Amino acid sequence: MTSVEEKIVQRLNLLAGAIGCRHSGTPGNLAAAAYLADEMRALGLEVEEQRFEIPSWTVEEQYLKAAGQELAVYANPYSPGCAVEAELAAVGTLAELEQADLGGKIAVLYGDLTRAPISAKSWFLTEDRDRRILELLEANPPAVILAVQAAPGSTNRIFEDWEFLLPSATLPAESGRVVLLHVGERAEVRLRTVSGRSTTANIIGHRQGTRPETLVLCAHYDTKVDTPGANDNAAGVAAMLAAAELLREDALDCNLELVAFTNEEYLPIGDDTYLERRGEGFLDRVLMAINFDGPGHIVDVNSLASFTCSAEFQAEVEAVSRAYPGVQWVEPWPQSNHSTFAMRGVPALAFSSRAIWLYSHQHDDSLRWVHPPRLVECAQLAADIVRHMHARPLGWMRPEAAAE
Repeated sequence: MTSVEEKIVQRLNLLAGAIGCRHSGTPGNLAAAAYLADEMRALGLEVEEQRFEIPSWTVEEQYLKAAGQELAVYANPYSPGCAVEAELAAVGTLAELEQADLGGKIAVLYGDLTRAPISAKSWFLTEDRDRRILELLEANPPAVILAVQAAPGSTNRIFEDWEFLLPSATLPAESGRVVLLHVGERAEVRLRTVSGRSTTANIIGHRQGTRPETLVLCAHYDTKVDTPGANDNAAGVAAMLAAAELLREDALDCNLELVAFTNEEYLPIGDDTYLERRGEGFLDRVLMAINFDGPGHIVDVNSLASFTCSAEFQAEVEAVSRAYPGVQWVEPWPQSNHSTFAMRGVPALAFSSRAIWLYSHQHDDSLRWVHPPRLVECAQLAADIVRHMHARPLGWMRPEAAAE
């Protein structure tokens, strides 16, 4: 095992093992932030902590009894508590929801209504369909909402919105099967939760270059509520730190900035705080961003996607990546921190793996699914890309400027 791989293993064990769940505002989240600040200082970086206030939430009891048996149920993050005994009423389509009278009942949502998580109200990509679902539920509020997760074995929550104030929980598929066979009967639901306020922080490490432009390496370190977040995203953080370590002795022209983002998983996102505190015009001086989110999965290869790049930039990155034939180019995908840069005109790259879409946010997103040698590969390729790009003109990187 190389020294790079040894460090990756140490960081993985600390983040996804000793600390575990890093849901924003929790002791685990704050411990991870302090650890990352120390790691960046050890790499010789000047460290900044961008602390901000967020909603906090924990669950103390989640109980469901239906059809004479106790069933697995998972309180949705930020759900208020409840103690309900009422009739089960099921709706599976938006048309059914528009006609249903769910007032005072246990509303069982399934089918098309729960084919994907319902976007939070404040999320700028929230679809009209999701807004309509929320409006209908709030207009005729059920006593509690049980949303069926159809994917076998998945614990991904359907509602995760601190602004949605109706009690709600997600049913794993097996529990959903039982409940849907007993619609019209009475059931009992108890959710005991604690809501409040806490803080979290983006952790930023900075290294000064000889030119005003900045190259950003980033990864989020927070997790969903009840997962150790090994691939999503202790792996990405470990790869980001390893890339910075590989570049430690390189004389880079541009500034190098490492950003360990918090609140990628829940609103308010850490990216907004980052941009607000960096100030107007900062992105105009960002050379490029490289994001690490979900790489190094043991049953998949690393993937690489590009965003908002000039043809010349794209060609050079592809040329560099040919030395790493195990890395697969994939279509652009928006669901991570690279979008903060790409959607504002900054060239960006994102390392991940396709398997992450199946394993992320689960109870078993654990260290046994992470393959450290693939994270070494990811870090080495990222470092090579930085070496090829740190002296390039900003205009050469961006499609609109390169075309002029």
